[in-house]
Amino acid sequence: MKKITQTLFNTVIILILMIFPTFIYNLTAQKTSDESSLLWEISGNELENPSFLFGTIHLIPKKEYFFTEKMSEKFNSCKTLVLEADIDMTISEQIELAKKMMLPEGKTLSDYMTNKQFKQFKTFVIDTLKIKKSKFKRMQKFKPILAITFILSELLEKPIAYEKKLSKKAKKNKMNFAYLETLEYQMSIFEKISIEEQIEMFSSEKMDKDILEKYMKLIEAYKNQDIEKLQLMFEEDKSLVEYEDDFLTKRNNNWIPKIEELLKKQSTFIAVGAGHLSGKNGLISLLKKKGYSVKPVK
Repeated sequence: MKKITQTLFNTVIILILMIFPTFIYNLTAQKTSDESSLLWEISGNELENPSFLFGTIHLIPKKEYFFTEKMSEKFNSCKTLVLEADIDMTISEQIELAKKMMLPEGKTLSDYMTNKQFKQFKTFVIDTLKIKKSKFKRMQKFKPILAITFILSELLEKPIAYEKKLSKKAKKNKMNFAYLETLEYQMSIFEKISIEEQIEMFSSEKMDKDILEKYMKLIEAYKNQDIEKLQLMFEEDKSLVEYEDDFLTKRNNNWIPKIEELLKKQSTFIAVGAGHLSGKNGLISLLKKKGYSVKPVK
């Protein structure tokens, strides 16, 4: 494998962070009676101090980023920051993870697409979306789902990852860190989807020049803290419905015991993709079933 640069490491991490909110929202398209909020207080069940559950959108343009005074107040009251996965990795771990995100050595997307498909895709990316040829050349070495998110990350203006911002705040506050799963585990879920299926998901017929506009509408709903709207925006997208159990249900249920253990120790700020919060299999519902009081913080 050719030498992997730090720039590629950063791209790898951002892509992993980014793929989950987009697809998780697709899978949680069900109406909910939960009040709309990104921040929820967890109390009861003999907890000494409340903890907080916060829904992130893993990548957002710098000018759209927000974290309210109320969010900061609750964040600063906590002793531990909990994220989905640890994004600070050793060089060897980064290399191994990068390998899993890339197509087999020497292969590119052109090896898995017909000549017509690849020509249409290349025209769409370079001519329609105006992405540089050099970046297209690098992008086509990624597996298809990651190539999609690479495109979107290139279109966003100075993108920021909430996880990186929160980690920086936590380090400044000298908070403890905890993680619900690993990046390797997240990648293993996508490995269940064949390259051919991934190619079909982003065929030229399913992608259009409004890809950025659609994502910005999602960001608008996020900024309005409207979880239900985030769900309903993707109500008709069934591309990953057969993987819902792996993408959402299993992960949320796996997280609950870990979250409960952390809640009992000290005040904790849990930051996960907003798509994990609501719905019958969402963390809010699962925590309530465990006897906790989970209330929106405005």
